[in-house]
Amino acid sequence: IRLSGLPREDFFIASKVWNDAQKEGPDAVRQSVAESLKKIGFDYVDAMYIHWPVPGHFVDSYKVLQEFHAEGSVRNIGISNFSIGDFEKLMQSDGVSVHPAMNQIEVSPFMYRPQIIEYFQKRGVIMVASKALHRGSGFEEDTLASIAKKHNATPAQILLRWGYQKGLSVATKTSNFQRMLENRKALDILLSDEDIASLDSFTTEEQIRARELLEVERRNNV
Repeated sequence: IRLSGLPREDFFIASKVWNDAQKEGPDAVRQSVAESLKKIGFDYVDAMYIHWPVPGHFVDSYKVLQEFHAEGSVRNIGISNFSIGDFEKLMQSDGVSVHPAMNQIEVSPFMYRPQIIEYFQKRGVIMVASKALHRGSGFEEDTLASIAKKHNATPAQILLRWGYQKGLSVATKTSNFQRMLENRKALDILLSDEDIASLDSFTTEEQIRARELLEVERRNNV
């Protein structure tokens, strides 16, 4: 970042508090955040996420992040993989005064849960889409390929554009500079309402229910 010559303010830097630190308690969370800031090498991060709502720990972990937010070293507090119930429990807890800025969950046409997205967006929480490209799986899906061909685009660009048009903050990861340039070209695409509806239909109600059950199991085992 420093070698780029660009000002720090041009970057949005985020980090996370992982599950093991949460389970070890507030002091471990403080140490985790302090170590992240030291490794990053700046006075502040733009966002610090709680990676999972670890049962019995995530509220206390969030309160620790509020301490860093108060001193300015964490500009925004993010949550990740929080369900509606997790969020409501957090906001109803004594001592929680800072509204989460964002919630990062898996979102793509292959795992699209409009109810949870709309719930958080209506409450001013930015929805950050992880696995927005579905880990590259599904690029050969006929409907996706057809839409990509119509727009003279790649399937990846179509998935990214779908996320943008849903009002999501789309998180992707690549070390390939050419792919980075290709991803940016998604901004030049405009999907029609018909395109959006076709992509929305990829996820079935059965898949949504299965994912909800899986996330309950994950919470109980973190």
